Amino acid sequence: MPTTPFLIPFASLALPGVQEPKSAPTAPTSPNAPTPPNGGTSAPGGPNPPQQAPSCADNSMLLYGGLFLVLMYFMVMRPEQKRRKDQQSLLSTMKVGDKVVTIGGLHGKILRLAEKTVTLQVDTVQMTYDRTSIARVERDEAPTLEAKKS
Repeated sequence: MPTTPFLIPFASLALPGVQEPKSAPTAPTSPNAPTPPNGGTSAPGGPNPPQQAPSCADNSMLLYGGLFLVLMYFMVMRPEQKRRKDQQSLLSTMKVGDKVVTIGGLHGKILRLAEKTVTLQVDTVQMTYDRTSIARVERDEAPTLEAKKS
């Protein structure tokens, strides 16, 4: 009884009351058929077992694995790279006087810029933050066509 490790992982365990055959059954021979010269076997090691063809499951597992990796790239990794690139460009274009919002939601105006820090003015208080804690820059954009209509 051949076992498939993917479908039945514990099929090789002995079950009570179930006996596996000791040897492979032989085909019945006719009394008139010639017998091989070495006592019934065609080779010293016995007959060669038939080779099993690779199953379709092996090929489909490779296909699904590759498909999963491609899907993971386009749904997770690529958008994350784009977001990181946009954040780096935002941090590099900040200048003194810009109004910003931190990751924590604090609104302030940039007083000083250093290599790794930003000093914000919130009302009359000055606070120093890391540059990476800036979530967005609020710039006064030119009024759009929709804003003029209302």
